[in-house]
Amino acid sequence: MNAESYCFKIGMFDCISINDGYHNYGVVGFFANIPLTMVQNALRAQNAPIDHITSPYGVIYVNTGDHQALIDSGVGGLLPNTGLLRAALAAEEIRLEEVDTIILTHAHPDHIGGLLDDQDRLVYPNARIYSWKREWDFWLDEHAIEKFDSKEAIDIIRHIHSRIEPYLTYIEPECEVVPGIIAIDARGHTPGHMVVLVESMNERLLYISDTVLHPLHLEHPDWLPDFAYMIEPEQYALSKRNVLDMAVAKHALVHAMHFAPFPCLGHITREADSWAWHPI
Repeated sequence: MNAESYCFKIGMFDCISINDGYHNYGVVGFFANIPLTMVQNALRAQNAPIDHITSPYGVIYVNTGDHQALIDSGVGGLLPNTGLLRAALAAEEIRLEEVDTIILTHAHPDHIGGLLDDQDRLVYPNARIYSWKREWDFWLDEHAIEKFDSKEAIDIIRHIHSRIEPYLTYIEPECEVVPGIIAIDARGHTPGHMVVLVESMNERLLYISDTVLHPLHLEHPDWLPDFAYMIEPEQYALSKRNVLDMAVAKHALVHAMHFAPFPCLGHITREADSWAWHPI
């Protein structure tokens, strides 16, 4: 599988959407609270497969001039068809040692797995890693398994944390991590989930991470994923509304990590009781 990248500008910032690979998810995991036939009919109307959801793993690289930043790190080698981010960076003549800033929206393995290579070494040796302490407090707590029923995933998260901790800076939401790149509270999907706003010259990119997992979640706001994907359900619903309305109000270009097709970029408009996704 070849690495995929898409270059664009946000004001003075050079940005690249990079696909770390693909994975097929079960339809019910993304749409757990409604009859399967309803989802399949909606997928069929989009000429999409009805027996699985094919998800890219989109990551954003931003060169502000003073900093070279990644928003999330992809899956790395944790899944069979992933781990393409490093090859894509190399193709763009970006050296791993040049990345100085990594912002983690949350600690699910598909967002932090790319921090370590297959020898358990740091992929970006000179990068400072920024994340919300509230996120790690949840995953490191002995009761995490009660709300996220995957010991394998929790073990991966805890191991990665142990390796990156010396390079980790805990931040609070609404923090400007580096000039022009702001982390924003979007908790609910996980307890410390954030989105990232990139601003330059009155242009904006909003990286919404896992606020929603599929465009149908905009069209049908009451269609919800499995509870594993919304650990704090009431806060999840509130964050979803706030983030999507922010995207509309700021006229932002939006990056949604799991939205196919790549490059996972588009715009969001407000409808009467929902939103609409307009891919570029």
